[in-house]
Amino acid sequence: MTAPRSATVAEVLTPSFTSLVSSVYSAVLYNLGELKLRGAAEVTVNIDLARFNLGLLETLRDKSAGNLTDDEALFLAETIANAKIFIQKHTTGPADAAHG
Repeated sequence: MTAPRSATVAEVLTPSFTSLVSSVYSAVLYNLGELKLRGAAEVTVNIDLARFNLGLLETLRDKSAGNLTDDEALFLAETIANAKIFIQKHTTGPADAAHG
């Protein structure tokens, strides 16, 4: 699994296409329990919300087709691919995800 390019702090804190994609991807990971809020006692997994946020990324890809730079399109494509891998890992298990 290839991790998407890490955004810099300045990129994340400046409204941009990259920060938008990163924010929605973070919601995917949070809903899968891959990210935990600082100070939170427990993690709640919600596969349906993770899939919803993946759907937002896919909608963004579809609606922005032809309007992105090559770097933006690649970042979005890699982010969607990684979100799918994480969701598959949480729905089929790590052993099955490696073969899927």
